[in-house]
Amino acid sequence: MKYRPKHIVEYVLLRIISGLVNLLPYRGALAVGWMLAGFAFYVCQFRRSETIRRMRSVFGDRFSTPEYHRMAWTCCRNLMFHVIEILRSKKTTLEWCNQHFEYAETIKTLKQQVASGTGAVIATSHTGNWDLGAFAIAQNEIPLLVVVAKQRNPLVNAYFDRIRSAPFMTSLTRGKPGVLKGIVTHLRNGNMLGIVPDARMKTPDLEMPFLGGNANLGAGMASFARMVGVPIILVIVDRIGWTKHRIRIFQKVEPNLTLDKQTDIHRMTAIVLDHINREIRTAPEQWFWYNKRWILDPVKQDLKRTEQELS
Repeated sequence: MKYRPKHIVEYVLLRIISGLVNLLPYRGALAVGWMLAGFAFYVCQFRRSETIRRMRSVFGDRFSTPEYHRMAWTCCRNLMFHVIEILRSKKTTLEWCNQHFEYAETIKTLKQQVASGTGAVIATSHTGNWDLGAFAIAQNEIPLLVVVAKQRNPLVNAYFDRIRSAPFMTSLTRGKPGVLKGIVTHLRNGNMLGIVPDARMKTPDLEMPFLGGNANLGAGMASFARMVGVPIILVIVDRIGWTKHRIRIFQKVEPNLTLDKQTDIHRMTAIVLDHINREIRTAPEQWFWYNKRWILDPVKQDLKRTEQELS
C-alpha cells in the first residue's frame, strides 16, 4: 500500500510526540501537552472563536467574556491532555488507574452487572477523558467493546488500533462489515458496550432537544439496549485538576417492551441526554466544545459538503 507524503509526515510527528511523552513522567508529559495547547490556543487560535461562539449560543449572558475565554482555554488544554494520555495508554495499568481514578462505586456496580450475566450499554458523554475512562473500566476486568471512527491517515489509524488493543477491551471500526453483528453478540454474551451518544450524526437519525436547541443524534444506544434487552448505564468522566479523574455512575435506564419501539428509543435517549445536559451546564469546561461537527448544526450542512465532495 502506498502512503501519501502527508500521511508519512503526520505519522512521524505522532511517533516523535508519543515517544517523548512516554519517556516523561505523567505530570511532565502533561506539561508538554500544556505547552502545545498554549501554542494552539494563543498563537494559532485553534477554533477559539468558534468554541466561544458555541458556548455563548448555549449560555448567553450567564458568563462574562473573560469567563468564556477561560473556559475555552481549559477545554483546549483538556483536549491536549486527552491526546497525551491516550498516547500513554499502555501505561494505564490497574495500579495506575487505582492511583489516578475515583471510581470505586462505579466499578462495583459494573462488576455486579457483569456477574448477573446480563450485559449493558455504558453511555458516557464527551466530558473529561472519556477514552481513558474506557481503559480504566477494562483494566478492572470488565469486558468492554467500543466502536471507533476510522482515521483518514491509514498509518495513524493502524497506530491507534495498536494503542487500543488491551485485555478486556475490544474495538470495532464504525462502518466495517460485521460491526452490528459483533455488537449484538458481545452484549448477548453478557458484556459491556461503550457508547458516547452526545455527537451529531452526519445523516438524519434521531432528533432530540439538547443544550437549548435540537440535535440529530444516533439511535444506536437505545436501539441496542432494546434489541438485546439490556439496560443503559450512564457514567460521567470528569477531570480533576491535571492528574486526577473521576467516573460517576447514574441510574440504569431499562427498556420498556410494553411501548412501541420508536417511543421506547426516544424515551431512553431523552433520559440519558437530560443527565448529560445537566452535567454540561454544571461544568461547561469539562465538555468537548472543540468537536469538528457542532452538535446543534443542521444535518443538511454535512449533506451539502458530501455532495460537493462527490461532484
